[in-house]
Amino acid sequence: MQQGQAWLQRLGSAARTALTVLYPWRCLNCSACLPSDRAFCLKCQGWIQSVHSPLCPRCGRPFASGVGPDHVCPQCVQQPPSFRSARAWAAYSTSSGSPQPLRQSILRFKYGRNMRAGKVLAGLTARHFSCAQGQDAGPAEDYDRVIPVPLHLTRLRWRGFNQSLILARGIERGINTPVDPWLLSRTRPTQPQTKLSREDRRANVRGAFRVHTPALAKGKRLLLVDDVYTSGATVEECARTLYQNGARSVDVFTLARVVDL
Repeated sequence: MQQGQAWLQRLGSAARTALTVLYPWRCLNCSACLPSDRAFCLKCQGWIQSVHSPLCPRCGRPFASGVGPDHVCPQCVQQPPSFRSARAWAAYSTSSGSPQPLRQSILRFKYGRNMRAGKVLAGLTARHFSCAQGQDAGPAEDYDRVIPVPLHLTRLRWRGFNQSLILARGIERGINTPVDPWLLSRTRPTQPQTKLSREDRRANVRGAFRVHTPALAKGKRLLLVDDVYTSGATVEECARTLYQNGARSVDVFTLARVVDL
């Protein structure tokens, strides 16, 4: 019996080695071969700017100064968001001329339908959400449900998957909290937010979400998950809808956020 198990272990090890040779692990951005299951090579990893203090404790926007304590940003003072707090792992600029490996990887996942990138990005989402839970700057409580930002049915059919749901599944496994992809739905198709102004983004998603069963939201601590926080209009409208249906608290976690709006 022991000899048989040892033989199976050797066979499994040989198979894994063969797969590594035939299908080497590659950087999500530049496709350079990697020696392990890392997401990015050292060069690309160096271009990724992680979010850290000082930042706004409401929307999670990092301050360019890089020094001083956390404090509420002018935008959140003027117009406090519906959600309690929002955090992201990394930030990038859409107007910068420097390489943006995380942005390119997310685009490849969403629009190139690269599911291997999605799997790796889900792992990054889970890992860095867990890190955020252990810091004063991040969400740090037990949640009743993890809620992915929903796609409208027409967009879901075109893309074939909801990228926010895949990222939320990563967090679900990491914190052992169930994902509920049905609690919140998008009731109408909306324009892509990419080329809209901040105010147009808010108008675009206003009234676009609905809670199917309010009793399942009432009194619950909810974690809303999306891939990128740009202006915050989408997660703001989702949170507002959840609070209108009795949610106790709504926090937001995204893999990335844009910092040049």
